[in-house]
Amino acid sequence: MKRLIPLVCLALSATIATPALAAYPEKPIEVIVAFGPGGGTDVAARSIARFMEAKLGNGARVAVINKPGAGGEIGWTTLAQAKPDGYTIGMINPPAFVALAVEGKAKYTMDSFKPIGNIVLDPGILVVNKDSPYKTLKDLMDAAKASPGAIVVGTSGAAGSSEHIGLLTLNNTAGVTFTPAFFGATAPARQALLGGHVPAATMNLSEALTLARSGDIRVLGVMSEERSPYLPDAPTFAENGYDLIVTASRGLAAPAGVPDDIVAKLESALKAAMEDPEYVKTAQQAEIPLAYMDSASYTALINKIYAGLTATWKVMPWR
Repeated sequence: MKRLIPLVCLALSATIATPALAAYPEKPIEVIVAFGPGGGTDVAARSIARFMEAKLGNGARVAVINKPGAGGEIGWTTLAQAKPDGYTIGMINPPAFVALAVEGKAKYTMDSFKPIGNIVLDPGILVVNKDSPYKTLKDLMDAAKASPGAIVVGTSGAAGSSEHIGLLTLNNTAGVTFTPAFFGATAPARQALLGGHVPAATMNLSEALTLARSGDIRVLGVMSEERSPYLPDAPTFAENGYDLIVTASRGLAAPAGVPDDIVAKLESALKAAMEDPEYVKTAQQAEIPLAYMDSASYTALINKIYAGLTATWKVMPWR
């Protein structure tokens, strides 16, 4: 009879574990967004939340909580320090959230998170006001070369954001000197550009589509390999002779230590939500550039970004 005891224990543990997972989630899940309402990250989070509710089952509720400030550091630190029970997850934004860790000043490291999956890959753009004298990227580049440091370019992120690093890379590779102005969010950067307070700005493509189509701003260059189907008339930097590819990711992560079965359930719900025809239609209408990656692939991308930024920081620190 003694030989049966381990088998009985295993059977009991299996029956206990299965209902526990099946019951998740038993209370609302909070999704932390490290930026204010209305930006690309907030839109992506809110659009996926209700579809994940349906895929998680068990009457799941997913609430988006905005915790803006310090270029995203406040929200990402809150996520890193949250109880690892699966009821607090958050949107992460490589390379910006990676850059803070590379600098060594953040209260988190890459080991503080467990990636769930990627939702969006959104290329950076360089834009000017409709009344700008710079009609093309060449016009702006020529002006920057003629007056090093004189042209201020607003960024929707903080120092170390994808747009800022893209600007530094452009300075380095093209032999120009643009001076960055950090606005910390998309809305104030757009207002500064529209009000003529800065002659140019960088942001993500999805955050500028409405203004570009209305003619209020002019897109001089898209930082991607190919033109975007959302704005096919906008040229790439590559077309102008500059090898500049800068893409911002928006995905979901949990605090490190969340049980693997819960992460797997969240990953499965995210995948199912992104394959839902209604969500795909909603995302297309909102012009969200979807690019799903599972947990393993997203982790590999983040590790690659971390390695690249670490190397960049050693030779071209952004602060």
